[in-house]
This record gives sequence, C-alpha cells and structure tokens, in this order.
Amino acid sequence: VRCLRQLSSSSHHDSKNDASVILQQIKSFSIGSMAGLLGSLAGMGGGFVMIPMMTAATQRIGYRRLFSGLGLSQHQAHGTSLFAVGSTGLFGALAYGIRLEAEDNKDRIHNNNNNNISKKQGLVELDMAIALTATAMITARFGAIASSMLSERALKKMLGGFMLFVAPLVPGKKYITSFGNDVDTDRTSEHNIKSQADLRDNRREEASSSSMERLLPASFIGVLSGFLAGMFGVGGGAIVVPSLVLSTDMTHHAALGTSLCAMVLPAMVGVWTHAKRGNVAWRVAPALAVGSAIGAYVGGKEIGLNLEEDVLRGGFGVLMLVLGARTWKTAG
Repeated sequence: VRCLRQLSSSSHHDSKNDASVILQQIKSFSIGSMAGLLGSLAGMGGGFVMIPMMTAATQRIGYRRLFSGLGLSQHQAHGTSLFAVGSTGLFGALAYGIRLEAEDNKDRIHNNNNNNISKKQGLVELDMAIALTATAMITARFGAIASSMLSERALKKMLGGFMLFVAPLVPGKKYITSFGNDVDTDRTSEHNIKSQADLRDNRREEASSSSMERLLPASFIGVLSGFLAGMFGVGGGAIVVPSLVLSTDMTHHAALGTSLCAMVLPAMVGVWTHAKRGNVAWRVAPALAVGSAIGAYVGGKEIGLNLEEDVLRGGFGVLMLVLGARTWKTAG
C-alpha cells in the first residue's frame, strides 16, 4: 500500500511538472511572438519587450499563471533575449526584403520618392548592414562582459534611462531636418553660380567618395549599437534606427530593415559570451526564438510594409517611452 501511495504521489508530481514545462513553453512562445512583431515594426530585436516579461515573477496558482512572467533573473533575461533577437533580426530582414546592389545617390532619391519601386527591390541595404555588423560584432562581446559586472538594479536603471532618451529622436526627425532645410535655403543663392565644369567635377568626386561617406558612419554606429546590444540584451536598433534616419537619407522603412539585418551576428556573439557565464536559460530560449521568428516575419511583411512612415515613427517613440518608464520604475 505504501509503495502504491508513493507511486501515485510520484506520478502526480511528474504530471504537474510536465504541465508546468508545457505552460512555460507556451508563455515563452507568446512572449517571443509579441516581441518579434513589435521589434520588426520598430527595427529592434524585441529585447525591450521580452526582458520585462521574462523577469516578471511567475504565479503558481490559478488563472494568473497564464499571464505571469518567466521569473528569470535580470542577467539571465539579458542573455536569453539575445538568442531570440538574432531570430527577429533574420526573419524581419527577410520580410522587408534584402537589396544586394548598392544604389547611387540619384537612384536612392528616385526610389525613396517611389515607395513601390523600393519595396519591390528590397529595403534592406546589405552593404550598410555589413558595415554595421563588422564593428558591432567586436563591441557586443565587451558589452556582455560589462553587463555581468553591473548589479541588476543598475542594469534596469540604465536600460530604462536609455529608452527614455531615444524615445523622441525618431519622431522628432521631421522637425530637425526641416530646421536644417530652412538654414540651407538661406545659402542656396551663393551656390547657384557654379559653372557646368565645376558641377561635373563635383559629380566625379561624389561618385568616388559616396561609398566611403555612406559606410563610414554606419561603422561608427555599429560600435555603439554592438556594445549596447551585448550589455542590455537587445538588438541595438534603439540606436541604429535613429542614427540611420538622422544621419543618412534612408527612408524609415529602409532603416528598419537594415537595422534588423545588422543585429543578427552581433546578437549571436552576445549569446556566446553570456552563455559562458551561465546567463542563458536554454529551457525557454528555443520557444522564444521560434515565436520571435514568426512574429517578426508577419509583422514586417504584413504590417510594417503597409504602414506610413509617420505612423511607424510615432509608434517607435511611444513604445520607447512606455517601456523606458516602466523599466525605470521597476528598478526601484
């Protein structure tokens, strides 16, 4: 009788454990799907969305179990989210379409004015993404190392403060560029007296230096975005998207897709570094990655390409503001 009771108790305990594991996988998939969807619309890996949900406490009783978090530590959440960030970046970039050939300035302006042409050719500028990736892969490792040296409270405070800082940058681009254009129009009369020969010489110089002028800023942006990706467990899009939009003539859609493409390899470097320190929860990482892949592809293909730029910019700013305030508040 005692043996039967022990067997019954053991089987009941095992069934509860199995149900708990299944529920955890469902929650991980749901978190990944939501993060991938929002990340593809904001040009980010979705870490800003995942981390607060992953660190929220789990509930063991009642219906609240379905809507509770995963109960990971802050360091584990930062390392694990990077695994899904790489998935979001890859499938989000595929959704926006990858352009293999670089454009000159004239083609870029023409295509930017005709969104249908740009979307058919692909919006992800591969050469820019490679330039971003090359430097970001180096600094992502140092960001992950720096993360392990900080307390959980300090990490939360820094993450929340950073999101609040970047929230107004992208929506405010229109006002920044309009101010710059007003200044430029006052000077145009001084440049209208150039001879045709001077103009031809300028075109040759622009053609030879255009590649360097485009790729060099992207490399510098990659240095900072890679460090932030490794440190905060995000894709780095919160710095890449505003920087590309403000410092280049990219459309917002192209900046989103290029940012997503550029975060894939740096995210994997960050995962490797965090994993060596035991900061990746492998029990939930695959479900997060599958969910984020589906969410990112659907979000980019079905929603992102069909929304106006002003809507995407406004949504980016609101998302950063809400998540930044929430992260700062929960840091205590």
